[in-house]
Amino acid sequence: MVEHIPHRAFQTAREIMEKQMHVMISAVGARTEHWIELFAALGSRSDTTVTLVAADVSDVTRTELGRLSERYPRFHHHIVPHALSEQHTGHMASVLFRTGVSRYPRYRPDVLHVIGEAAYLSTWQVIRACRRRWPSIPVSLYAAQNIVIKFPVPFPFIERQTYRRIDHAFPITPAALYVLRAKGYAGAASLVPLGVDTDLFTPRRTQRADGRFTVGFVGRLEHHKGVSDLLRATESIDCDAVFIGTGTLAELVEQAARRRPGRVTLHSWAHHDDLPDHLGRMDVLALPSIEVVQRNVLPWVGIPLREQFGRVLVEAMACGIPVVGSDVGEIPYVVGDAGLTYPAGDWTALADRLARLRDDPRLRATLSANGLRQATERFSWGRVANAMCEVWHELAAVGGRPPAVVSPGAGPALRPQPTRKNVSSQLEAKQ
Repeated sequence: MVEHIPHRAFQTAREIMEKQMHVMISAVGARTEHWIELFAALGSRSDTTVTLVAADVSDVTRTELGRLSERYPRFHHHIVPHALSEQHTGHMASVLFRTGVSRYPRYRPDVLHVIGEAAYLSTWQVIRACRRRWPSIPVSLYAAQNIVIKFPVPFPFIERQTYRRIDHAFPITPAALYVLRAKGYAGAASLVPLGVDTDLFTPRRTQRADGRFTVGFVGRLEHHKGVSDLLRATESIDCDAVFIGTGTLAELVEQAARRRPGRVTLHSWAHHDDLPDHLGRMDVLALPSIEVVQRNVLPWVGIPLREQFGRVLVEAMACGIPVVGSDVGEIPYVVGDAGLTYPAGDWTALADRLARLRDDPRLRATLSANGLRQATERFSWGRVANAMCEVWHELAAVGGRPPAVVSPGAGPALRPQPTRKNVSSQLEAKQ
């Protein structure tokens, strides 16, 4: 539902959506590759031109962005020099653009969208630069932080400055919205999750000739991903395990493969386009994450690390694969009715959930159907892009801050529901 916007705005939702719009997006760090499918969904729109300005990205990201620019005439990207890198400092929060980012768009954007948390140096830098050049440009911000953390100086100051300057936030989960409010952001927000390419990730089940039950894992082979718990659980119920990823625990998986030849398999990594085929060989995908404290920014500052989303869960859902996840972070929210959850760190409970799915084909079929529905109705990148563009059109129409706060609509349509400014949403009250 689009609220009436006075003065120079459009009178109907159709008029708002039909206006041509130029969106500038900034992003930093290796994880920029996670947004390629969103960029593709935006670039394919006839009503939207996108200029991406990024720094400190991976070689894979550079290649994929080049392909997008060739495929979509309305998508443009610039990889610019950076002063600090994630590799040297240990965190994306410290990355800085070396040059003025506001000079890269060919013409004035209608909206600036920042992929980066409020406390990132690059977030402060790009908002400040663009607001200096275009004082009235509306700004939206991605938000995934799901723990209220007090950062060391100067990050709290940067965070407060960011909250004052943005017009709309896109938290990816209810917990991320809660953190925004707890840290003082009182502006508009829409709950917009991470997505999945439902054209690429489709059901393609490959039945094994031996009929053995196979549990899969995709991700970094690190302690906080619960790799050792999954190894113990799959061995205890005598099922096969397939691991796709790299990390410090790769040797642990290789030891298990030598101990159980033919039953444990490790693929160092898989190209994104090949992942649906790998998922199709699994009966269940597991994400057994646990919470840890990381000290990769400053040794004396411990930062709790919880799963902020779990992208591989929605990719498995889109392939019709049931999922099992721990109850840490946002995993239960993402899993919904497409899988089973268990207490994080309890490998016996994990084994119990896996055994239930192994022994109950009807349960697997039900969860598979639920996952396919969720992938289409909640997590499709096309729907996510539509929801974001609707907000951006409104912001562009009024030239900045909207007349009302938009609270998250926790439904398949992903449509923002208007409410009065400074009034907490029902969702926040439940937190």
